[in-house]
Amino acid sequence: MKYITLILAGWLFVSSACTKNETPAPPASTEEAKMLNISYGADARNKMDVYLPKNRTAATPFVILIHGGAWTAGNKEDMHGFQDLLLTRGFASMSMSYRFVNATVHYEQLMEDVHKAVTYCASKSGEWNTRSTKIIISGASAGGHMALLYGYKYDTDNRISGIISLAGPTDLTDLPMLNYAASIGLGGVINALAGATYVPGQPLDPKFAAASPLKQAKNIPSLLMHGTVDMTVPYSQAELLKNHLTQLGYTHKLVTIAGAGHDLGLAVPANLVLVEGEFRNWVETYSR
Repeated sequence: MKYITLILAGWLFVSSACTKNETPAPPASTEEAKMLNISYGADARNKMDVYLPKNRTAATPFVILIHGGAWTAGNKEDMHGFQDLLLTRGFASMSMSYRFVNATVHYEQLMEDVHKAVTYCASKSGEWNTRSTKIIISGASAGGHMALLYGYKYDTDNRISGIISLAGPTDLTDLPMLNYAASIGLGGVINALAGATYVPGQPLDPKFAAASPLKQAKNIPSLLMHGTVDMTVPYSQAELLKNHLTQLGYTHKLVTIAGAGHDLGLAVPANLVLVEGEFRNWVETYSR
């Protein structure tokens, strides 16, 4: 699933980030800080960028951002537009790179990466003067899938208090979605993500359910934003999760963007205002 480039273009602000590879010292809480290329694990892709607003406290919202790219492309820098915007709102944020799926790296390894990154940020809360709980996790496209799956199943320390998915896949057991993904060249990627192979007409391997956020649903407030004419991740994926969460009585909201594609239609100013407003409100509400 191709990451949402127009979001980044629409939200991009001029960055004054430092260029050092590691944080030289804990930043003063009265100062704005941009800390780049912090290692949170042993793999070369286990890097994160942390943006901290001035005058922050342990009550300042903290947002984790996961880039898209069909689980096989993209980098933490793709989310700098989000981070700059969040900084202007007085929110702290972390954008992470993660291992790409392949023959040996599947959804479990991606979840390991997210957990390591979340745990690292929590361990630094004292130094950074940031929070270690009631964290919001968000992602675009493949990153939206990862944010949902992590919040529902892998947040064993209960640090996540809200999830925001921007056009993310939700149910990898949905056969129409699997067939559509295969038709646009993404079938192999989803097989690699699950660590199993979908064969039309054959029983579906349980690993596809294990990799599906919908099948792991937990009552963590979930905001879904999706365009109705998304040609990469069908809008029906958002509807499936929305209907399931409704049946379970879990807190959620689906923001439908009529006529928008995988980019959420952010070239239209009204859509940009809508998405930014809903995103900010969810962060403020569920960081309390």
